[in-house]
Amino acid sequence: MKMKLLVERGQALILIALAAIGLFGITGLAIDGGARFSDRRHAQNAADTAALAAALAKANALMDPTLSNSPIACPAASLPYSDVCNALLSAGLGRASENGYDDNLVTNNVEVYSPPISGPYLNNGSYIQVIITSYIKTSFARVIGINQLQNVVEAVALTKEGGILFDGASVVSMNPSPNCGNGSVNVGGNGTINLNGGGIFVNSDETCGYSQTSCSVTLNITGGGGISSAGSPINQSCGTPAPADTTEPQVVVPDEVDMPDEPIECSQAHPLPTNTSGSSWTIYPGYYTDFPQAGLISNNKDITLAPGVYCVDSNIHWSGSTFNSLDGTSGVTIYIKSGHGFSTSINSPIWLNASASGDYKGYLMIMNGSMNSIQNCTINGGSYLNMNGTIFAPYCDVTINGDNSTSSDFNAQVIGWDVKLNGNNTINFIYDPSNIPTVKRKVGLMR
Repeated sequence: MKMKLLVERGQALILIALAAIGLFGITGLAIDGGARFSDRRHAQNAADTAALAAALAKANALMDPTLSNSPIACPAASLPYSDVCNALLSAGLGRASENGYDDNLVTNNVEVYSPPISGPYLNNGSYIQVIITSYIKTSFARVIGINQLQNVVEAVALTKEGGILFDGASVVSMNPSPNCGNGSVNVGGNGTINLNGGGIFVNSDETCGYSQTSCSVTLNITGGGGISSAGSPINQSCGTPAPADTTEPQVVVPDEVDMPDEPIECSQAHPLPTNTSGSSWTIYPGYYTDFPQAGLISNNKDITLAPGVYCVDSNIHWSGSTFNSLDGTSGVTIYIKSGHGFSTSINSPIWLNASASGDYKGYLMIMNGSMNSIQNCTINGGSYLNMNGTIFAPYCDVTINGDNSTSSDFNAQVIGWDVKLNGNNTINFIYDPSNIPTVKRKVGLMR
């Protein structure tokens, strides 16, 4: 009797067929996934360059007085678009098309918005958003039912007009989220504070952005704007009603803080001072770790600052015995490096005029820093103090105290993190645009 043998021929073919499907799927994912990754990089580069092109076109168009910018939103809800909108749309879409994304709605879609419609810069008119959606047809992945892949990338660019810092505000507070106990701009004391020629800008949408902690102080704003804020009504419980002005776009910190570059003087040793006659000395621009240099000039001297930029890598504290007088009327900029502050508590004459030319024209003091390290800056005024120019201290809590017996005049623009004005007698802020720096047009890609 013959025995039947069980034969398993054909089973290997089934296993190989099943494995082949998996191999094709993995191969498809690798090849098509690589194509998607490559397209994503290409699309991101296209979005970046399109956003920059649109931002530059918008900045140029805004500077052209013959072009209209109404309606402001772009694209608008209905035609016709403004001249500025048409310019930025044309530039953004054109640059995307040059990079292979032509907004044909079949293989890709290109969207250009100003202001952005999503993300951290939502509704901020200083920014332009470009969104590119691309569709990639698959090859091998079709075996497992995937016929198309999709990429969505975006880029945001900043565009700002050049001009006078903060459009002529005399007092500016940068803090977007102040402590509601004191506010971002706090007015106190028992005297009078006069702002002539420029108003106040509060970069906060908090209801407590502006606060008045004393019912005895009087605030007068004449010849300029009132109090502008980033979307918040003025909440004032006592004292003279503050003159409300307009709602301005909020400045994004630190993206829109126009911090000047560190001057070359920070890498240059300063020359030795010269004794001009008796107690009179002249010091010169350069790098200082003590200003004015107490180790070289004894106290109670009359000091003249030669014109130029003084880079200071330490806290500045001018007390009653620091000098008899300080004369910087020749035109100076005092640049204080990050991590340091400034204070005055003296009864000696100080005359300071901002640099009249060069990259630091209009800047009297520049205090570098960051929002992670807020410093303290105090100016005690009096009839002996004369300061002309901009005190640019966006990361410093600035306190200005009026003298108890005399009026204090500041022909200066004050820009701080939080600003406190104590008018114990009278403080006069006289805004003069000729003393104020101007900033260049600014266009940049946000990350």
